[in-house]
Amino acid sequence: MILEFKIQNFLSFKDEVVFSFEATPDTTLEDYYVTEVAPGVRILKMAMVYGANASGKSNLLEAFNFIHDFIEEIPKEKGEETGFTPFKFDKTKDQIGSFELTFYIGDKKHRYILEIDEQKIYKETLFFYPGTQPAVIFDRHLDKENQISVIGFGPKIKISNTAKEQIQLKTLKNTSVFAAYSQVNIAITELEKVNQWFKNQFMSVIDPYTTLTKYTDSHIEKNSKLKDWTLKFIKEADINISNILFEEEVRIIPDELIEMFKNSSIPKEEKIRISKEKNIHIQTTVFEHTIKKGGKEELYKLPKWLQSKGTMRYYGLSAPFFNTIKNDGFLPIDEIGSALHPLLVMHFLKEFLKKSKQAQLLFTTHNLSLLMEKDILRKDAIWFTEKKEDGSTSLYSMADFNFRKELSFYNAYKQGKFGAIPEFEN
Repeated sequence: MILEFKIQNFLSFKDEVVFSFEATPDTTLEDYYVTEVAPGVRILKMAMVYGANASGKSNLLEAFNFIHDFIEEIPKEKGEETGFTPFKFDKTKDQIGSFELTFYIGDKKHRYILEIDEQKIYKETLFFYPGTQPAVIFDRHLDKENQISVIGFGPKIKISNTAKEQIQLKTLKNTSVFAAYSQVNIAITELEKVNQWFKNQFMSVIDPYTTLTKYTDSHIEKNSKLKDWTLKFIKEADINISNILFEEEVRIIPDELIEMFKNSSIPKEEKIRISKEKNIHIQTTVFEHTIKKGGKEELYKLPKWLQSKGTMRYYGLSAPFFNTIKNDGFLPIDEIGSALHPLLVMHFLKEFLKKSKQAQLLFTTHNLSLLMEKDILRKDAIWFTEKKEDGSTSLYSMADFNFRKELSFYNAYKQGKFGAIPEFEN
């Protein structure tokens, strides 16, 4: 579970900001909102971010996404840029950016530190906490004279000199140690645990334009349990889909297009088959609807393109939801209400809190009606972004305000007591 994330000089975050899932002493909704991962360490399962357009809400999620992508990505060339984008509105653009992520895998605390610019990594360190004090897993710094990365491993890490050399060779100045490690045939227990956590439990951001249906289709087709779960998930949301079917459609290919397939990257066997049969096989997803007529049930099949956008959005969210809950993962969603009815969003959030043990959800929203739903609200779970005069973003929590939780969160926010709302000129 993620405890805390520090960001400095990335996109609109010029000065250091700190986002935290750590629960305050408040015991509101304690039973299903808070998980105690270690003695005295209480972490929230969910947090939401409000703010005006262009205030930096999405940039917070993009910071998480940058870490996700940077750790896994293997650059094609050693001169390739890192993908990092600094604050651009003043001389800060020429300075190094930094990230610090504190998280728990099970009951073990970890801390990952990264200092980076658009061309190279200056520092990358991973700690774990076998006790109260941190122990280094790896520590990487830039040799400025030779412009190469130098990597060291902590005394508690068992690794041969040969293994060190292999990882060192793969760690280019624009490459994470994790990406280098994934390219060598070496297993380092402490590093492998963290590497797998990032790969399997640290999800990519879902934004309003992310196409989710193919992702969910592919997972459902391989996993019958997920299919049954998804059908129940969408039925509980009052969507009358009774089955999800994958049907194969055969389409004839005109002679003039055969050559195009011969030159494509599809498998050789398929090229031969296409040349002989002059057709392609396309799999389509079909949804079966149960309709009642005269007291009797009738079944009708409709392709996905005849479903509503809201139905497809909710269906698409089912696999990320399932995988996050199953793997105790972290799921960031930008504009969670995109194409969904507000009551459907509420249902989604309540289900997440009910089913999560150590899974976490972070989402941005403009939906003020959520602030009236006291059964999903804690002050420490509500965050705000506000654009400052210099174009940078400030980030803060409702818990920072001396505001009684018995009062209306909705009214207080609408009246501007927390800031983070659009300001209109008369």
